[in-house]
Amino acid sequence: MSSTDQTMFAYRFNTKTQNLSREEIPIPKPRSDEVLVKVTASGVCHSDVSALYHPETVQLQVHTGGDTLTMGHEAAGTITELGSEVEEKYPELAVGTQIAMLGPNPCNEDSCEMCLANKGNLCGARGWYGLSIDGAWAGYVALRASSVVPIPPNTQILPEVVAVATDAALTTYHALKTIGNVQAGQTVVILGCGGLGQNAVQIAKHCLGAGCVIACDLREQSLEVAKEGGADHTTYPNNIENLVRRLNLSVDIVLDCVGIPSTTETAANIVKRGGRIVSVGVGAKTLQVPLVIAIGKEIQILPCVWGTKSELAEVLEAIAQGKIKPQLETRPFEDCFKVLEELRDGKLKSRVVLIP
Repeated sequence: MSSTDQTMFAYRFNTKTQNLSREEIPIPKPRSDEVLVKVTASGVCHSDVSALYHPETVQLQVHTGGDTLTMGHEAAGTITELGSEVEEKYPELAVGTQIAMLGPNPCNEDSCEMCLANKGNLCGARGWYGLSIDGAWAGYVALRASSVVPIPPNTQILPEVVAVATDAALTTYHALKTIGNVQAGQTVVILGCGGLGQNAVQIAKHCLGAGCVIACDLREQSLEVAKEGGADHTTYPNNIENLVRRLNLSVDIVLDCVGIPSTTETAANIVKRGGRIVSVGVGAKTLQVPLVIAIGKEIQILPCVWGTKSELAEVLEAIAQGKIKPQLETRPFEDCFKVLEELRDGKLKSRVVLIP
């Protein structure tokens, strides 16, 4: 299709007024190195809520100048148009190809230290989709061809599952495999079993071979889902330290999907000497860990963000193989404001994906 003179609805954030509004805007025209993607599913996550309601923790800034951007940083879609350079450089991409969006959008330049080190999630040179450049809370999105990952061939993965894979699954996969370096047989504790934590349980158990996975959350239903996903033990925050002592466990890695002072302190208390705390939650502005405990145990405290293109391909393959089964619910695109409010108020049971 051609995008000329056509419009779409998009959810646009204004950095001056700090407001989100639903607007009718032109469908973008892909540049020479881009593909135009018809969005088939776009997720909503706590980073979006933080940006809208708690800008002291996550602040949106327009990378390309101006005051507004389309939000939505996790998405699935179908390519409808190719930029002039794409067919030759990316023969795996064609009109009709089903893709996942790589939100970090690394530059892939030979001069980029992060990209050369396979740390494209830390690049930032081109801006992040939905957080600093136009994203996928829209009917269409123009994406750099290097920032899309085709769905594995001969597989049927629902668009809403693909959308969740691009963040809720990718982030925890990167956190546990690359940053946490989880090894087969190790003991892993997951603090917070919402959208991130539910996937983390499955990744630790079924992808990385953790010997014991403990899921911790305030909500009984979240613990039930974690148990179904492979958790060996589930418990509430006020009992996690007793459980670790009672079972005489040596906790190798704690993944903190919450990121508030009480969870980081709990992580420091239960992790073994020389163990690792991997932090992905942004529930507070600062990361606070009791220094005496951290020093006394020589704890490694490892914040991390998102994931790489190769990791996203691995996540999609794991989903295709049935190792990861993201928990989610779908809502109509028009419910965006309502979903954000429910997520802010803690009323959602699982990850929500908007369907245009």
